[in-house]
Amino acid sequence: MSAFHERQTRTFQTIQDSDKIKDMLRKYVVEKEFFLKGLIAPTPVRVEKIDSNNQLIVTTDAIPDENPILYKVYKKYMEVICTLVDDLTSGRYRLQANVVQIAIEERKYPRAIIEEGVAVINNIRAARNVINASLFNIPTSVKVHFSQFQQQMEKEADEVKVQVFDQKDEKLELVRKSGKMLLIENTQEQSAYSHPEENLFVDYGAHLSADIVKIMDQYRNRKIVSELIVPITYIGHDGVPIQLGYIQLLSKSTPFTADKATDIKSMAFEMVDRIRDSNTMLINKRQHISNISRGGMRLKIDDQELKKFLIHQKGFSFDIVFKLQQPITVFTEITYTGLDLEKNLLIGVRIKGWSSRRGEMDRYFEMVDKLTTKA
Repeated sequence: MSAFHERQTRTFQTIQDSDKIKDMLRKYVVEKEFFLKGLIAPTPVRVEKIDSNNQLIVTTDAIPDENPILYKVYKKYMEVICTLVDDLTSGRYRLQANVVQIAIEERKYPRAIIEEGVAVINNIRAARNVINASLFNIPTSVKVHFSQFQQQMEKEADEVKVQVFDQKDEKLELVRKSGKMLLIENTQEQSAYSHPEENLFVDYGAHLSADIVKIMDQYRNRKIVSELIVPITYIGHDGVPIQLGYIQLLSKSTPFTADKATDIKSMAFEMVDRIRDSNTMLINKRQHISNISRGGMRLKIDDQELKKFLIHQKGFSFDIVFKLQQPITVFTEITYTGLDLEKNLLIGVRIKGWSSRRGEMDRYFEMVDKLTTKA
């Protein structure tokens, strides 16, 4: 059988002390049904008893590998990391329990298995070129958009820059790390270096502290009256925001205002939309949802083109279509992948965001709750 490849690791409480392992085995494992981790089909393992030195006698229809892991979900995910000691024939095995691990967080939502045709995905959108947070891995196509946008904005200020962030510049790093704008309406007024709307603007004055007078002198020497920096925030099909670059305006005559900052921010959104559209592949092929919860789902991909394309993605967006319902658009990140016995690609995704259409999240929760209640 094929195994899953997990892209995200759980955070565990790890138990390695022999006596504590024995207590956990007696309380939670012996005479319970667990499953073999890594196999596509849920494969039960019945734990008959515990022998000396934390050895387990188990029965299962599968043949465990040399280092099998048994798992079960109580309120929290639990797994027992073992070593295969002996094949006792007739589906019985002796396993050495080496480590017990318990997930720190509880599973948030119940899952429901979906029958064929009850829910599918369609209008699958993913990136042609992967765009990530590395400032050294910005696709050339993005830099072309920056250059074109800078030319279009030349009349907005005396000096205009639309560039990738420079980590050596402290001021730009404040903008990049916070995702906020920086606005100095009047470079010769100390109060202008901070802004009352702290959720939108960087507090540059607090950062500069005693150095603010020196920075004011630098602006005066360059004859800069006002400055505005707006981050260019790219949200990919996995719903994760990435600070791609920045728009910087410098004025030698007219002060910039908060309204001007809002206008430039809107322009940045428009540019990001164009970048995303040009970097998006849209595939209209319906694919099955195997199981679902409020937080995510497992997808079964049988289309050959999609198999090759999606396996390399960090995440993608798509429409969920429940039977006789309008589509619901979600942004997702991939948490694991695997192949079933028919070589279909199985993809586990976590929902990271929703479309801007009103009520879609509530409709999704309503449909999923109905399915999980039936289950």
